[in-house]
Amino acid sequence: MPKPLLMNRKSGLYVRFFVPVDLQARVGSKYLVRSLQGVRADAARLMAAALGYALSKAFERLRMDPMSDPDDLLDKAKAGLATGKVYDIEFPNGLKIHTNGTDAEHQRVRETIADLTQAGAFSSAPPIAPTHPKAGLLSERIEKFLAQMKGQERSETNHFDTAFTLKVFLGLVGDKDLSEVSPTDMDTFMDALAHWPANASKKPQYKGLTPKQVVAKAKGNSDKKLAPRTKEKHLDRLRVFLKNCMDRRLIAYNPCDGLRVTGKAQDEEQTKQPFNEKDLKALFDPSHITPIMPHKHWIPILGLYTGARLNELAQLHVEDIECIDGVFGMHIRRKVKNPSSRRFVPLRQELLDLGFIDYIESAKQAKFEHVFPGLPQDGNGPGDPVGDWFNRTNLRKTCGINDPSKSFHSFRHTFASLAERSGLSDQRIARLTGHSSGSSVLRRHYIQASTLQERFEDIGKIRFPELSIKALKKGFFEPYFKRLRAVEARKERVI
Repeated sequence: MPKPLLMNRKSGLYVRFFVPVDLQARVGSKYLVRSLQGVRADAARLMAAALGYALSKAFERLRMDPMSDPDDLLDKAKAGLATGKVYDIEFPNGLKIHTNGTDAEHQRVRETIADLTQAGAFSSAPPIAPTHPKAGLLSERIEKFLAQMKGQERSETNHFDTAFTLKVFLGLVGDKDLSEVSPTDMDTFMDALAHWPANASKKPQYKGLTPKQVVAKAKGNSDKKLAPRTKEKHLDRLRVFLKNCMDRRLIAYNPCDGLRVTGKAQDEEQTKQPFNEKDLKALFDPSHITPIMPHKHWIPILGLYTGARLNELAQLHVEDIECIDGVFGMHIRRKVKNPSSRRFVPLRQELLDLGFIDYIESAKQAKFEHVFPGLPQDGNGPGDPVGDWFNRTNLRKTCGINDPSKSFHSFRHTFASLAERSGLSDQRIARLTGHSSGSSVLRRHYIQASTLQERFEDIGKIRFPELSIKALKKGFFEPYFKRLRAVEARKERVI
């Protein structure tokens, strides 16, 4: 039953009730507040308790019958709140209450009880059964939703992450009709997120376990848990799925509405921060760079000077590096995060001076399709192993940067921050980084030949700190290419 909170204001005593999270969207409010119209002491507490009971019944009916009118049910419940005190009052369910008050107050309470009875607060009738039709098994709806995602050409990473989240949810709540997914199921999911171990799929002790078994095992261990932002992403994916079901009228409301993992302050605290000049000097200190593999050498440099996302860089093909109207740049056009991510990014002079174009030519001569051969092109994408190496080994262990708000994605924030300090407008920064900018021309065509020179000049205006990055001699990675070809040949012979 909703717990009443009595509030003493200048205009008199009020009672406030918290609306259950799963019903706030339908009710349209987080709280319900009502004046007690001058009533105090025992009578005020009685009236608040009676209204709380009536509201609990109204909330129950809203859950049982998603097609019912919340305004009508709540109006009936609130109509039972009049003022007054009682002597001896017997409720329809047999409960007797004794208190003190005037005859007029006593009569008002009796009238209130009659109103509450009419509203159904004390009815022993069985709850109204749902009248909505069956919507299909949860597993079936998940399968169809994921198929729709593929048809919309979402990125493989997005599809993979969404499939994982929905698989966990299904494993936790069981396969049931979609219409039977309830707030209790949301509680189960939120509890699982609170205990789910970070990188569980990569830890042998959790291999082969069902989601329920993972949670049970994790509750007895001291493993590091999911970061708040990661939990929020899981909740967001589930929310999108259920909203799709609601939009298609398969369910009456989204059980995820009103749920959050973090508050605004926590979100701001978890936001990735840009690298400062000290960080950059440590990251590109020649003693910290061992260019054995091309992706470990070039991807951090490209991240700094282009602001591109990790997977955008890791999946580049050699044909994506092109010279257009005298401007060298790279096409970001394959598996992108959103439509505005498709773009052509001019290369700064530093990248040309460091020999990036020479490296591309050597990869072409070795007949490799990808700019960074050897990276896996399936699963979470080629950026996954690069991120693991950079964030866990290079950043933390080699360079000693242990701030949890800094990762490879901080290069993107660094680029945007330096661009802003250099006087570029938000729209021009978005044009370089692939952020959505409202009705930006990015949504129409990502090469934008007419603005190419302007973008080349913009990226050249950004003032970066002076760093001691050494250019590698031409053909430096040719031995790596030969070793990779030898490994591929051995694999083919085994097959």
